[in-house]
Amino acid sequence: MQGEGGTEERPGGGSGGGADPAREAIRAMVAASPQPTAVFDAAGLCVTANPAFVLRATDRARLGLVDGAAADEGEQRTSFSPDGRRVWTLVSHAGRASEAPAAAGLLAAAADAVPVLFNAKDAESRYLFMNIHQARLFGVTPDAVLGRTAGDLLGLEFGSYSRGLDVEVLQTGRATQFFEESYPGADGVVRRWLTCKAPLGGEGGPVWGIATMAIDITERTRLEDGLRQAKEQAEAASRAKSGFLAAMSHELRTPLNAVIGFAEIIHQEVLGPVGALEYRDYAGHILRSGQHLLALINDILDYARIESGGLRLNMAPIDVRAVVRATLEVLGQTAAAGRVTLASDLAEQRIVILGDEQRLRQALLNVAGNAVKFTPAGGQVAVALRAAPDGGALITVSDSGIGIAEANMSQVFEPFWQADSGLDRLKAGAGIGLPLARHLVALHGGELHLDSRVGEGTKVTIRLRPGGA
Repeated sequence: MQGEGGTEERPGGGSGGGADPAREAIRAMVAASPQPTAVFDAAGLCVTANPAFVLRATDRARLGLVDGAAADEGEQRTSFSPDGRRVWTLVSHAGRASEAPAAAGLLAAAADAVPVLFNAKDAESRYLFMNIHQARLFGVTPDAVLGRTAGDLLGLEFGSYSRGLDVEVLQTGRATQFFEESYPGADGVVRRWLTCKAPLGGEGGPVWGIATMAIDITERTRLEDGLRQAKEQAEAASRAKSGFLAAMSHELRTPLNAVIGFAEIIHQEVLGPVGALEYRDYAGHILRSGQHLLALINDILDYARIESGGLRLNMAPIDVRAVVRATLEVLGQTAAAGRVTLASDLAEQRIVILGDEQRLRQALLNVAGNAVKFTPAGGQVAVALRAAPDGGALITVSDSGIGIAEANMSQVFEPFWQADSGLDRLKAGAGIGLPLARHLVALHGGELHLDSRVGEGTKVTIRLRPGGA
């Protein structure tokens, strides 16, 4: 706080054996501040400071500093502020009539210079001092409030509430923690305040009053409320989306299972020849398309369950090597059809972890399936499995595919995001595979990381802990 020199003292003294309320109130609030706080005059001299601001006597001695001689009006001590600047600190004796009058004037000016509510009251909660900022808010002058109470200005209900807080400080002799409260000004607008109350007097003598400081946090509170409401709305929208996806997935799966079932019967000619061979081929296309669509719907349903917290794992000891082998067998035909080499390098020993075999296989199928899908003909996808130092499993899936641009890396794990999202995109899929795989791995207590370069391929690393989640 920066004060102007030469300011006249405010009226309102008379309590605490001649102590000036403005001076004592500011000193009390400076002392109560949890941060290093001080008041300087126009010449750079420190009028008052709390212990957090002034260095300890041992620090002054270590720096070769010598305290000045004590004067009748108090002591002036040489010290260093935390930023290394040398300052003069006036250490005053409360209640001494001979104390330097300039100090009181500077402190009163400092109280008017800062945009906070600041006042001092006697033991009956009557105002002895009020800074200009608070007086203007209440629609009065600083002189007009002398001898009046908060109840006189803001009504009996607030007066009773304020008096209760004052009595607590008077009885304990300790400053309060900063707390939030709301009350209106003369304009009728209710504002939110961050308030602290500190005792006046004490330190061997009686507590004869209370100093109060309040900071206007109305805008900050409105911003916090707005952010909280926006967060709640986003969460509600996310829940609605998850509920919609789950409901639609259930509604789509029932007729789709019938389509797949009847297409399989026709394709296999279970009830006899279908006649023209083309009909059997058509049934095969319907069967494969239906199975692909069902897989997408299942992934969307699982992702919706994860977002809503409804997906539960069936944990049991599983052989990770067997899971990886089963995944490679499923992808073998797809890789061969796309003329992609599918290579494997699996640890010889069994690696057993606690997990859900079906969900872990689903995650690996999504990761390795993506690698096969985005690797052009003639490329290679390599799957490796090693035992981790902690007894878990380390799985890597590397491909020589198209890779992912650095600008898109932050979007890779966003659901439904597509690298080629136009109507003419070359690869099918809902963009749910990698996000779902990452969530499934996380449910196992593991981690999934992706590293990719355009034109160089992609490497996905999965770390699984031995004990699962």
